[in-house]
Amino acid sequence: MSKRLYWNETAVIGLSLDANHEREMLQECTKSFPNETGGILIGLYKQDNTIAEVTKISGPPKDSKHGRYTFYRGTLGLIELLDEYWEKHQQYYLGEWHFHPNGKPVPSHQDILQMKQIANSKRYNCPEPILLIVGGHPKKQWTTSAYVFPKGKECITLPVWELGK
Repeated sequence: MSKRLYWNETAVIGLSLDANHEREMLQECTKSFPNETGGILIGLYKQDNTIAEVTKISGPPKDSKHGRYTFYRGTLGLIELLDEYWEKHQQYYLGEWHFHPNGKPVPSHQDILQMKQIANSKRYNCPEPILLIVGGHPKKQWTTSAYVFPKGKECITLPVWELGK
């Protein structure tokens, strides 16, 4: 199975994402197009806690708000989903993903503020949340970028590396 590794030597953490999860995101992007969409990343840390491995991509909760240039991720059902993954697999919230239709996979000012709030939130209990952005057109040309937001520090870009098929 093909995987992507998003990694930067200066980052505290990298991200591992397999092709199935990428396809799930693209399906959600196609359904939402031309509006933004997103969800959460669930998984666990490996390699001495330096790689966040995604095991589940959620779609947008039903109470999410989709716009051409905005996405507000709702919360309906997420606590139950996170509880289920913790109880069955000891896996937890790693961060967020969302879609910039016909745009670049670069975090907006609002994205950065939101991720910094998550890093500082006791409720999320995630001091290094990851943001994965899909940009472009899900049926034509698209690309992804990943970012980590260490608590109290600036955002770090995680360049992508292709891994074995």
